[in-house]
Amino acid sequence: MLRAHYFLFTLLVLVAMPVLLKAQPPGGLRMQNGEGNEEVKNEKEIESKVKLWYLKGDGAFQDSTKLDTLHDYSHIYHPVFKNAITATYTGNYGNPGMTNDFFQREHQTNYFFLQSRQDYLLTPAKVKYFNTTTPYTRFDFSQSENKSRNNETRFDVVHSQNVTPFWNWTFRTNQEKSDGQYSAQDAKNNFVALNTSYNRDHWSIHGGFISNSIKNSENGGLIADSIMDGGQKPEYWAVNLSETKSKFNSINYYTTAEYRLGKYDWNEVDSVEVFRPILGIMYNFEHDRYTQEFLDEEDTTNNFFENTYYGPDYTLDEIKYNRISNLFQLKQYENPNRKYTFGKRAFLGYDLYRGSTPGVQVDTVHRRFDIKYSNLYIGGGIFREMGSFWLWNFDGKINLAGRNAGELELNGLITKPFKFWGDSTASMTFTGSFENRVADYFQETFRSNHFQWDNDFDAEQRITLGAKFSVPQRKLELAANYAAINNFLYNNTEAIPDQTANEMLVMSVYADKDFNYRRFHFRTRILWQKVSEERYLHLPEWSAFVNTYYQFTISKVMFTQIGADVRYNTKYYADAYAPSTGLFYLQNEQEYGDYPYIDVYANLRLKRTRVFFKWMNIGTNFLDGRYMTTPNYPMPRATFRLGVSWAWYD
Repeated sequence: MLRAHYFLFTLLVLVAMPVLLKAQPPGGLRMQNGEGNEEVKNEKEIESKVKLWYLKGDGAFQDSTKLDTLHDYSHIYHPVFKNAITATYTGNYGNPGMTNDFFQREHQTNYFFLQSRQDYLLTPAKVKYFNTTTPYTRFDFSQSENKSRNNETRFDVVHSQNVTPFWNWTFRTNQEKSDGQYSAQDAKNNFVALNTSYNRDHWSIHGGFISNSIKNSENGGLIADSIMDGGQKPEYWAVNLSETKSKFNSINYYTTAEYRLGKYDWNEVDSVEVFRPILGIMYNFEHDRYTQEFLDEEDTTNNFFENTYYGPDYTLDEIKYNRISNLFQLKQYENPNRKYTFGKRAFLGYDLYRGSTPGVQVDTVHRRFDIKYSNLYIGGGIFREMGSFWLWNFDGKINLAGRNAGELELNGLITKPFKFWGDSTASMTFTGSFENRVADYFQETFRSNHFQWDNDFDAEQRITLGAKFSVPQRKLELAANYAAINNFLYNNTEAIPDQTANEMLVMSVYADKDFNYRRFHFRTRILWQKVSEERYLHLPEWSAFVNTYYQFTISKVMFTQIGADVRYNTKYYADAYAPSTGLFYLQNEQEYGDYPYIDVYANLRLKRTRVFFKWMNIGTNFLDGRYMTTPNYPMPRATFRLGVSWAWYD
């Protein structure tokens, strides 16, 4: 990690010099008249424009996105709850969590044991690329309580600047620290990232470096839920662990380079020649390095862990896991001059995995277990992204050789734009996929001090269908999803990966509508879910997020919102959490839910400065009930939070 920081610092210095020298606007000459030292600016003011996009489809597509300047919902800062209606969460910023919406549980990291913390990570798939005519800087800061009591602080800084009109560098750093309201619950998260992009006619290059670090004290939860009813102050509630910690580090190097063959067409509107790509030759490289440590220095009389395989003198589990991915791709572009046209792509990839875990104990010698395997795969797709009649994308991938040989993935998406309710951007989208998914390496083989397993799982087969109706200008979205799953993989009540031979069906219906009446706004998000085999998958049947606020302007310049939002789900057997692996797993002993989490807030915006004041979970001051989403892990009690965001790009 130290080497990575030195590498990053050196790279930043090398990049900063040409940026400072070349990115200055032209002109700026100083002239003096005969009567004094008055300066005359001989430069043309540059209009500030910021474009953003991200890569998808193995780098084959650039999807544009918008700069985050919205006033609405700026108080929802928590990454676990940013897009989730409700979540299973262990109660402190930086701690594990996962959405309760089954169809949003997508894996955003290549490392199995980081999935419960993936919302805090910056990964290559999440990177947004910039192109800006003037330097862009955004600074986010938020804090709760105060510096000496239950403090929670977050800094997020982004700086983006073009070296040339086609070449951009972007730096981002995020630093988070939370003490937590309960014993042994502190967390520290941070990431540092540097990325670059170059787009000009024949060449399109994207790449960068990301370093993530997550540190958690693991308290194992309360020794019993009933402690919450005893009248003690929360800081004195007894927890299961006090000398146990988890640590995750990841380093990602990545690049996508494309050389495009094409021709120049004359644009009669602008009277210029415009390059039209016909064929793209692409190469993707990614190197991911993960390190996980679990430190257990508890007293030997603590019986929280059911198994201890390596004896009382063994205190540190360490896992190292590396992935190197190479992908070659050909892409034929759509022809905008033809009415009936579509694009095509084909790719060949090879992934190499190396690592080590705790292995076996031989007398007093502990030997590590080496990880070595690879995957060779091919795939392709057809797509149509131009026009306003039908848009679609179909692709597939099959593993030819290696550990995951036979794994198959097919995906399809069809979008029909149309005008509805006065909104010309309305659309109907249909999605479908078939997966013959081989179990993750760590689902089958794992060694540690407190958990060991050897499994031989069949491939999980999953068919997923979805439909979504969207009217953006009316702020309306309706969706339905359906999944049929064979050989479902899950973590059983012993927190060990398991598999069922039963076929399982999962269904959901979702509605999102924002109602406006003059200055009053009222948004409702409702999710209904049903599982045919509740022995293997526990989900709340109903989840809801309701937000209402009153909007007005102070002194004609400060936009203000004062409101409240509520999150709620019905009772169900919420998944428990295993500290030594970071996994959520089934439990059938206690139901959780039926408790409203209420936040009161005020959002202010003055030009490009946004401020929020938020009083979180105020129901703990007057509502009865246990405010838990995970067994033995209470949510934070009522607390105040302040957040400020500044942006400069003039």
